[in-house]
Amino acid sequence: MRKKKFIPFEIENALTIDAATDGRGVVEFETKKIFVEWVVPGDEVAIEVYNKHKGLFIGSLRNINKHSDKRSEPKCAHFTDCGGCKWQMMQYKWQLHYKEEQVRNVFVRIAKLPFGEFLPIVASPKDYYYRNKLEFSFGTKLWLPQRSLHQGIIQDRPVLGFHGRGVFDKLIEITECHLQSPLIGEILNELRKFSIEKEIPYYDLRAHTGYLREVLFRSSEATGELMMVLIVNQDKKEYLDMIFQHLEVNFPEITHLLWVLNPKVNSSYSELPFHVWKGKDFITEKLGNFQFRISPTSFFQTNPMQAERLYDVAKNMLRSVLPEGQSKHKIVYDLYTGTGSIAIFVSDLAEKIVGIEYVDSSIIDARKNCEINNISHLNFYAGDMAKVLTDELLEREGKPDIIITDPPRSGMVKSVIMQILKVLPEYIIYISCHPATQARDADLMRNHYEIVTIQPVDMFPHTTHVENVCLFKRKSEIGTEEVGTVALT
Repeated sequence: MRKKKFIPFEIENALTIDAATDGRGVVEFETKKIFVEWVVPGDEVAIEVYNKHKGLFIGSLRNINKHSDKRSEPKCAHFTDCGGCKWQMMQYKWQLHYKEEQVRNVFVRIAKLPFGEFLPIVASPKDYYYRNKLEFSFGTKLWLPQRSLHQGIIQDRPVLGFHGRGVFDKLIEITECHLQSPLIGEILNELRKFSIEKEIPYYDLRAHTGYLREVLFRSSEATGELMMVLIVNQDKKEYLDMIFQHLEVNFPEITHLLWVLNPKVNSSYSELPFHVWKGKDFITEKLGNFQFRISPTSFFQTNPMQAERLYDVAKNMLRSVLPEGQSKHKIVYDLYTGTGSIAIFVSDLAEKIVGIEYVDSSIIDARKNCEINNISHLNFYAGDMAKVLTDELLEREGKPDIIITDPPRSGMVKSVIMQILKVLPEYIIYISCHPATQARDADLMRNHYEIVTIQPVDMFPHTTHVENVCLFKRKSEIGTEEVGTVALT
C-alpha cells in the first residue's frame, strides 16, 4: 500500500507545554503533540505543521501570540541561524529545570531504573563566556537562512565562521560568540578583515584549494594564557608571517601562536605536527590545587570552572564510601581517563590509581600532568578498554575497590561492561555526558548494582546537553562466585 502524502496544516493558537531533549518545544493541540524549534514552555504560538515522522508531528514557528514568563532575550546576533545555543531564549533557571527533568525521565520513565537519592542539578557559575576552546572554519561560500535567500546577498565570497546546519560547504559568518571571551570575537573579526584585505585565499571545501582552513582558540581561566592555532592547506610562510605579525601587534594578549599544515582532503589534524611561531605548544589550566598541561588537541573539559564542580561531585562520592577508619581507598581504576584529569583530582583519596584510555597521546599528557603535580602513585595504560582491563592487569595492579568511568557520548560498549562485571568492584562512579546511554548501561548492570545517588551537572548553559554522575553500589546478594556468569543481550 502506498504511503499517504502528508498534507501540511496551520494552527492559529496552541500552548507550548514542555521542552524536548533536542532543544525543541512540545506544542499541544487537541490530542496532538508537535515539536517546534525556538519556543519555550508557556508560549502561546501560531505554527505550521509540515511533517510527520515516526508518529511525531514536526512544526515551524509562525508567530508567538503570547510570550511565556520563562522567556529571556537571546544575547547573540546569530541565534537561530547558528543553532549552537538552542535554549538562549529560555531563562537559565528554567534551562536547569528541564535538564534535571531530562535526567529524571531517562531513569524513571524510559529505563525504569530504581535509585536512591536524586540531587538537584549543579548550576554553572557562568552561563556566558564559560568555554576555553572554540574552533572556526574558513570557506568560500556563505550560508544564508531561508528568509535571506532572495535578498540579493552574494554567497560566493570568503567566509569565516561555523558550518551551516546540514551542509558541509557553506559557512555562517560569525562576528560574535558569547561562549568564549569577547576578545576571541575581536581577534576573529580582525583576522577576517586583514586576510581579505591582503587577498589571502580561503579554503574551498569542494575544490580543496586555498590557504586558510581553520583557526582554533584555547584559553586558560587560571593563567590568562591564550593560544591561537592556524590550520593551513599550503606551506606558504609569507602568508603565515604576515598574519601572525599583524595579530601580535594588535593583540598582545595572544600568548601562543601556532600553525599546522594540513594538505589532506579531510579536516582532521590531531595527528599532524604543530609548529610554534610564538610562545609554547601548550597552555596550563588549574582545577583545585592541580595544574594541567593542555596541548592544542588534548581533551580537557571546555567549561573549567564547572569541571571543578563536576569533579568535586565525583570526589565527594568517592569520599562518602571510604571504608570506616580509612582515609584512602586502596585501589581505584579510572576508565576513559583521557589526560588523567579526574584521576589526578581524586588522587589524595587513593593509595593507587590505574588509568586506562584508548588514545596514546592522551596517556602521554596524563603522565606529564602527574609529573607537573608531583604525583607518583598513578599508573596509565593505553589501548582497547576491554582488552586492557584483563585478568593480567588485575594480577599486576590489583583488583579495584572502586571504578570511575567517564566514557564518550556513546557510553560503554558491552564488552567493557562485561569486564567491569567480572571485576565486580564494590562501587562504580559513572560520569556521563549523555544520560540516555548512561541509563542504558545502568540497565545492563541492574542485576549486580543498585543506584545510590544521581547528580546532574550543567556543563553547557544554553545548550540541551547535561552531564550526570551516578554512584552504583554492588548488591549485597551478589557474591564473587558469580563473577563471569553475566549474560549481556
